[in-house]
Amino acid sequence: MDYTMAMNYINEKAKLGSKPGLVNIKELLSRLDNPQNKCKCLHIGGTNGKGSIFSFVQEILLKAGYKVGRYISPTIFDYRERFQINKSYISEERLCQILEKVAHHVDDMIKDGFGSPTAFEIETAMAFLYFYEEKVDYVLVECGMGGLLDATNVIDEPVIVSFASISMDHMEFLGDTIEAIAKQKTGILKRGCACVSYPQLDAVKNIINEACQKDDISLVYADEKSLDIIGYSIDKTEFIYKDKRYTIKLLGEHQVKNAITAVEIATLIDGVEDSHIMEGLEATTWSGRMTKVGEKPLMFVDGAHNEDAWRYLRDSINKYFTNKSIIYIIGVLKDKEYHKMIDILKDTMTHAITVTPNTPRGLDKAILAGLLEDVGVSCHMADTSEEAISLAKSIAKEEDVILVSGSLSFIGEYLK
Repeated sequence: MDYTMAMNYINEKAKLGSKPGLVNIKELLSRLDNPQNKCKCLHIGGTNGKGSIFSFVQEILLKAGYKVGRYISPTIFDYRERFQINKSYISEERLCQILEKVAHHVDDMIKDGFGSPTAFEIETAMAFLYFYEEKVDYVLVECGMGGLLDATNVIDEPVIVSFASISMDHMEFLGDTIEAIAKQKTGILKRGCACVSYPQLDAVKNIINEACQKDDISLVYADEKSLDIIGYSIDKTEFIYKDKRYTIKLLGEHQVKNAITAVEIATLIDGVEDSHIMEGLEATTWSGRMTKVGEKPLMFVDGAHNEDAWRYLRDSINKYFTNKSIIYIIGVLKDKEYHKMIDILKDTMTHAITVTPNTPRGLDKAILAGLLEDVGVSCHMADTSEEAISLAKSIAKEEDVILVSGSLSFIGEYLK
C-alpha cells in the first residue's frame, strides 16, 4: 500500500459517515490486541477547547522530557496531522504500514459478519497502534463527538479524564438539552481515573459531580476564584493562578480558563514541575484559534464553529479590537446554526466577504451573503481564498482588522 492507496481507502470508508457506537471499534481493537490499554492515556471530552487544553498539556509534558503522542480530529493542514508524536506528523511510509495492519483486520471483520468500521474508527485504531508501537510515554486523546458512544471511548483505565467547556453542539446526535449533552460527554469517565474539568455551567457541573460520585472518582475543577488576569494584548496574556504567575500566547479569556485547566491536569502527572508548567504554557501555540497571520492591516484566523465559540470570538473582538473596523472572510457549514452566528457576530462586522467551504456540507456563499445583508452587513462574495484575501485587503485600511472565521473546514488554506 502506498500513500495514494491509503488515502483512497480512507476516503472510501469516509462514505460510511458517522455511526455512534462501540461494537465495531472494540472488535477491531481486540483483534489488534488492545493497544489502547497498553498506553498511558489522557482522554478529553467537551464542546470547545479540547484542542487548546491538550496543546497546553502537550507542551508541559514535552518540557518535562516525556515522549507525547497526540490524536487530533478534525485537522486543518494535512491528513497526517491526526497522528503526532512530539508535535511531528506521522510519515507517509509509517502511516501506510499502520493502516495495512488495521485494514487486514477490517477485512477479516467483514468476512466474519461484522459491519465495516467507519473512517474515524479505523483512524482511532491506527492512532492507538502507532503510539503503542512507538512506545510513547503519554497519549493525548480527544473525543470526536460526544463521549459515551464515541470511538475513542475504549480506554479501560485512562490516567486522567478531563472536560473542556461543555455546551450545545451536535444536538442531532447528543440531545437537545445541556443536561443530555453533558451525560453523553461524561460517558468517558472510568472508575479509578482522576477527573479535571474546565469551569462549567451549574447544570453541567451537577452532571459531572453525579457521575464522579457514582464511581468514586476524584474531581478537580479549574478555579476561577483563584485566577487574576493582570495584563493582556494581542501578543500575550499574563495571569496569576493560585499565587503563581503565567504567560500564554493564545488570545481570549476562555484561553486563560483552558490554561488553568491544563495546569490542574499537569499537577496530577508525576515528574511535572512548576517550571515545566510555566514554560509549557508560554510555549503553546494552537493554529486556527485567533492566530495572527498578518500586520497592517492585522489579520487573524479563527475556527469558531458553534454558539459558544462565536460568543468567545465576539468577546475577544470587543476586548482586543475596540473601535476598529472588522472585515470578515467567512464561510460556514449548512448543518451548523449559522443564523445564531449571524445574530451573535453581526454587530462586530463592518464588512463581510463570504465563501463556500470546499466540502459537501458547505453553505453556499450567496445564501450566507443574503442573510448578512438582511441584517445590514455589507457583503462581497469570493470563489477562492486568494480572491477573498485580495478583496479584504482592498477594503481594509491599515488600522483595520481582517478576520477569517466560520468553520475549521476551510481555514487551513488561509493559515498557509
